[in-house]
Amino acid sequence: MRVGRGFRSVSRSTLFKAALPFFAAWVVILGISACGDSSPATYRVPNNLISQSEAERQRPGSVEHVFLEYWSDLQYQSWAEVAAYYDPAFRDSVGTVAIIGGKKINGSSYPQLKPTIVRVGGNDDFTTINYSLLFIDGTKELASVTWRKNRGSWQLVFDSRLDAELKQYAENQVELEENGTLPTEVNDVSPEAVRAGAAAAQAQARFVQQALGLKTL
Repeated sequence: MRVGRGFRSVSRSTLFKAALPFFAAWVVILGISACGDSSPATYRVPNNLISQSEAERQRPGSVEHVFLEYWSDLQYQSWAEVAAYYDPAFRDSVGTVAIIGGKKINGSSYPQLKPTIVRVGGNDDFTTINYSLLFIDGTKELASVTWRKNRGSWQLVFDSRLDAELKQYAENQVELEENGTLPTEVNDVSPEAVRAGAAAAQAQARFVQQALGLKTL
């Protein structure tokens, strides 16, 4: 080996001995990779968190932009910000505590769900976003949110997923007040909790009909 400044000669046998551990490690890696081909592939949960850049790809001030920001707050469980998207009259009618409590029911699932906007339509007063959700098991859910613009701000007046969330929240509250715990079986839900849940599930419909003077959106 050529000797230069800052270097010293090393015998061929010394280099061979030094390289043995690296060759051995490489053989082990190749062996593991080969064995891995015959075993089931490990499923990796996709990153479904909405990034700021994804929201910014929508036109600033558009309902689509606001919808993605709203969903991002759901994913990060920013409950106060989530509630603020709903129309003030809606919060007064349905109840801010119930809205937050209902959304918390599915709090752990929202980071795994990224909405795909399917269609946006409406009239001068209301705009509805139809979207789909793809679950880890491959099933798909179709849902919608309806907004109205008030003083330049988009505000939620209907959320199709919220009906079931309000129902479950109301049932849970009754069960906790009566029994101090939640039932483990659906058939064990008390009649009082069932009635409370059914009433809560109609809260949005009552708001649409009474406060907005509409039968449907």
